[in-house]
Amino acid sequence: MAIKRLKKITLYGPSQEKSSILKELQSLGCLHLIPLTDKPVEVQVQPAEASEAKAWLERSPKQRRQVRNVREHKDAARVDDIVHKILDNKSKFREQSDIRDKLQERIREVRPWGEFAFPALSDLNGQRLWFYVLPNGELPALRDSLKQCELPWELIHQSQKDSYVIVVSDKEPEDFLLPVHRSHVGKIPLSRLEEMLDEAEDAIEDLLAEREALTRWHYLLDQVLAARLDSADLQQATSGTMDEDSFFLVQGWVPVAEQANVEAFTAAHGVAAIFEDPKVDDNPPTLLDKPAGTGGGADALGFFQTPNYRAWDPGNVVFYSFSLFFAMIMSDAMYCLIFGLIIFLLRGKLRQSETGRRLMNLAYFMSGVGIVWGVFIGSYFGAAPDSGSLFGRLAFIDLNDYNAMMKLSVVIGVAHLIVANVMTAIVNRGSSYALAPLGWAGLMGGGLTLWLGMTGTLPAAFQSTIGPGLMIVGALLVFLFSSSREVTSFKDLILRMLDGLKAVYNITSAFGDVLSYMRLFALGLSGASLAMTFNSLAMDVLNSSPVTGVLFAGIILLLGHLLNFALCIMSGVVHGMRLNVIEFVNWGLSDEGYPFKVFNQRTTFNQQTTFSKED
Repeated sequence: MAIKRLKKITLYGPSQEKSSILKELQSLGCLHLIPLTDKPVEVQVQPAEASEAKAWLERSPKQRRQVRNVREHKDAARVDDIVHKILDNKSKFREQSDIRDKLQERIREVRPWGEFAFPALSDLNGQRLWFYVLPNGELPALRDSLKQCELPWELIHQSQKDSYVIVVSDKEPEDFLLPVHRSHVGKIPLSRLEEMLDEAEDAIEDLLAEREALTRWHYLLDQVLAARLDSADLQQATSGTMDEDSFFLVQGWVPVAEQANVEAFTAAHGVAAIFEDPKVDDNPPTLLDKPAGTGGGADALGFFQTPNYRAWDPGNVVFYSFSLFFAMIMSDAMYCLIFGLIIFLLRGKLRQSETGRRLMNLAYFMSGVGIVWGVFIGSYFGAAPDSGSLFGRLAFIDLNDYNAMMKLSVVIGVAHLIVANVMTAIVNRGSSYALAPLGWAGLMGGGLTLWLGMTGTLPAAFQSTIGPGLMIVGALLVFLFSSSREVTSFKDLILRMLDGLKAVYNITSAFGDVLSYMRLFALGLSGASLAMTFNSLAMDVLNSSPVTGVLFAGIILLLGHLLNFALCIMSGVVHGMRLNVIEFVNWGLSDEGYPFKVFNQRTTFNQQTTFSKED
């Protein structure tokens, strides 16, 4: 996996053929265009309503057979009309859903009071009915309070928890008389509320059926929206050319692998082209080479940062390191197996795009590494296998050995940061600055070996000689070569020395970044401990009541491990990616780039005028 090499291309063509040449370039689909003018252009892109309508159709669980024959449906397939119908369907569905929810809430409040209808106010001689729901324990106090006020009341219904009381009064009783606020039951009878709920449910079913019928236009709607985007891109490309009297000039970036295709295009269309290598002051876009196997690492990192064109692609490292970090944080073979099964069930949706397929492969690899790590530590839903069994013999890592796990986390962290610094040195190998990241690699490696020598993990020579020597050499390289300031005077020499001291001072940042990898051990231990806690609680419940304990123990195990599984997934993804995005990228990538945006055609046919209401 690497960053694809690009060349700057400048195309010259006759002005009268500008429109057709740009359309053919869009069909060719391999250029990232460079605007040559600042001329503003009003671009008509897809309206937000159309995207909203498309998303509403995609949410339908059932899809009708798609209309693909454009000519036969020329009159019916009016995009604007279809969009309005879809959005009207969505608006009515939301309206009826709100009505249904309110009616369900109202019925829950009214049902304990039973079927009733308010009499006319004149029939009650100006008296009104006030409804209250109060705890059963408050009922004696209510009797005494209302008796003193001489207000008539009636207990209508009583459940195990609450009492439903009606007080008769010409005005609302004072707040101090009752311990709760009154209930607003409304004047509509319960039977009528239930009828209204049925009407709302029927309306919702009709609207869902209408949405299902509208899904037949999903393909054509998608194509038309894509055609509008293509038209917008073409307008922007047209406005970004440099125009002279008889010719026009367009400039862009093209992958080196596509140069032959572009040369064939220029020969076929009578267009002159000049190919140039990127210059020092150029800022080319970044086009990553993402193989199907390990390209998911670059996709995962791409959510946060795009490497600079002249940097290196850390996607491969992220693919393996993120999987390892995820496995260490999950720290359970069965959790990782379930994660892999979930990805397997979602494979249909993930395979719909190249990015989805690459991320699916990354998830499978994460699951596989997690299962292996779980076997090595001997954790299966928080339970350890018998030491004499096959899985017990495979478990050679003790997660409760704090010293060993601490050392392992630090070693992984230092190795991760050393890789970042070494790759930075390779990218800058033509400059003396490359010695600075090598110095940081030596400084980190020396500090690690010194610590391991002090703890007895490595021979004493690493404590006395090798570790301190690496740290001294590394600190000197950092001090001498971190600054790019040219020394032409004594003042420049002093400033460069200060730059070096400032760079060496970053050792505190390096120390903090290394310690950040301790979260691998801490989060893995917390997840395993929580799983064992739920197992212990379930066993205690089961032992306390052999009959009903089976049910409650099962509930504890199900809900407990479900909660722990969700927490482990969140921690594995968030913290695993954090170590790659913050700590690793901080040492491996100095400048951020911008992605290569290909000027291509999204549609499979060009029938925009057929579907435009204005045409």
